[in-house]
Amino acid sequence: MKLKIKRKSIAGLMFFAFAAINVSAQNPIIRHIRTADPSAHVWEDGKVWLYTSHDKDSSVNYNTMDRYHAFSTIDMANWTDHGEILHSRNINWGVPGFMWAPTAAYKNSKYYLIYPHSADGTREMRCGVAVSKVPQGPFKDIGWIEGVDGKWIDPCVFIDEDGTPYLYWGLDKPLVAKLKDNMTELAEEPRLVEYGSDNFFEAIYMHKYNGKYYFSYNTGEGGYYGLGDNAYGPFEYKGAVNPSQTQDHHSIIEYKGQGYFFYHVRDWNRGTVYRRNTCVEYLEYNNDGTIVPVYPTKEGVSKIEDK
Repeated sequence: MKLKIKRKSIAGLMFFAFAAINVSAQNPIIRHIRTADPSAHVWEDGKVWLYTSHDKDSSVNYNTMDRYHAFSTIDMANWTDHGEILHSRNINWGVPGFMWAPTAAYKNSKYYLIYPHSADGTREMRCGVAVSKVPQGPFKDIGWIEGVDGKWIDPCVFIDEDGTPYLYWGLDKPLVAKLKDNMTELAEEPRLVEYGSDNFFEAIYMHKYNGKYYFSYNTGEGGYYGLGDNAYGPFEYKGAVNPSQTQDHHSIIEYKGQGYFFYHVRDWNRGTVYRRNTCVEYLEYNNDGTIVPVYPTKEGVSKIEDK
């Protein structure tokens, strides 16, 4: 890992600014800090962007999670840390810490960071919204979405091919509602998601592949999913996508013709349930559209070589 330092001059004064940190590709892919809840996206600049929460090495609970980071790559091997993009001290309606699993979206020529945060120091969360004109931030908080609250809400934004934004969230019971185009208000009353099972716990992720909608989530003992014909469901339960992880807060992308599965682990370098690190594996589909189960590896994925 190399730390590059840039020099900048303002009014004749010289100061140092930390530039990007490049990180190796084997799992965990981010090692200089602890990261969790990876929300991966492919934006129009052709890069993979990763937005994560931040665990401290001294953490004994989740309450001290106080910031988000952004990372990017063009080859799945060399990750650039763009630094802190939002901190709890910058949210005037919240308390220190309690910056839990974020999601991100691009709409209205802006980048949106949507995240759970506590207003009163309890685990009852609001759904905050922050915006930036560039993917690396920093992001500016603009308030919260009324009607989206509760314990461990773990929001996920999915924007369909017609531009319609959907918000998923919930603990024990998964909910979904369309968002208005301003991305700060619900466009309808929330609906309960029917997914063909009763094992939902948290951490919804929605993606689309070959015209099918994939509703995936964490059961507390791994990642599971269902298939449907629209963003609301109902979804036909298909079982495990990540059957081996006791902790799984995943996201799924396709990049340069290959599927990737991002998740976090807790056992690297004396990690615990409160001190986690982000990893990535290949994601493959069977001919019928079901997902080939993903198992964690130390090797992770290989560098995409230039052609």
